[in-house]
Amino acid sequence: MAFTRLYALGLALLFSVGTALASPPHSLSLSTGIDVPLRTYPAKGNTLLLWFVCDEGHSSNEARTAMEIAAHGYETWFPDMLDAHFLPILPSSLEQLPPDEIREIIAYAIRQSGKKIVLITGGHGATPILRGAKAWQDGVTEQDRNALAGALLFYPDLYSVAPAPGVEAQYHTIVAQTHLPLYIYQGQLSPGRWWLEHLKVEFARGGTKVISSILPKVRSHFYVRPDATEAENAMAEKLPELVLDALKQLEINP
Repeated sequence: MAFTRLYALGLALLFSVGTALASPPHSLSLSTGIDVPLRTYPAKGNTLLLWFVCDEGHSSNEARTAMEIAAHGYETWFPDMLDAHFLPILPSSLEQLPPDEIREIIAYAIRQSGKKIVLITGGHGATPILRGAKAWQDGVTEQDRNALAGALLFYPDLYSVAPAPGVEAQYHTIVAQTHLPLYIYQGQLSPGRWWLEHLKVEFARGGTKVISSILPKVRSHFYVRPDATEAENAMAEKLPELVLDALKQLEINP
C-alpha cells in the first residue's frame, strides 16, 4: 500500500513538473489569415527548436523530449500546422504545409525570441520545411542568415517521385538549393537507408554538408508508430538523447 501511494505521488509530481514546463497553448496569426496553434516549452538558453509535427507536440515522446532538453537550455516550439489547415493528423499531411507560412513562422520565432533557430521535422515534412527555410534566407541579409542555425531531419522523404527498384532516386529541387547545416537520422529498416549517401551527395550540390546516423533496428516514424516494435519503443525512449547529440555534432549550443 505504501509503495502504491509513493508511486502515485511520483506520477503526480512528474505530471506537475511537465505541466509547469509547458507554457499555456496559444496561437500565432499569420499574414495569410491562418491562426496556428502553438505549444511552447521555454528554456533559458539561446537556441530555439521549431519542431514541425502532426499533433502540436502532444505525442508523449515529442513532449517528453521537449521537457527534457529544456533542462539543457534548449527551448522548443510546436506549431500545429495541420490543425490550422484542417488537415488529417497523418505524417503524410506534413507535405502539404505552405513553405511561405514556414518562412513567416521562422521570422516570427527569431523576432520574438531573439534566439538562434533550429528546425526539426520528419518524413514528408522535410520538403516544405527546407523550402520555407530557403524562402526566409532569400529575404534577409547574409549576416542575418546566421539566425537560422540548422535543421534536424528524421527519416526525410525528399523524393520528387517514388523511387522504383533499380532506378536512381530523384529529389525535389530544394535538395540541391539548400544551404543549411543538416543532421539526418535514418532508420536501418527504412528504404531511405539505401539512398542516404546518394541524398547527401545531392545536398552537397548546394554547398550543404550533412552529418548522418543510421538508427539500428527501426523503421521510419519509429517514435510515433502505433505498431512500434520493442526495438522502436526502446529507440523512442532515447529521442531526447538523439536530439541533443545531433545538436552537439552540429555545434549548436544552448
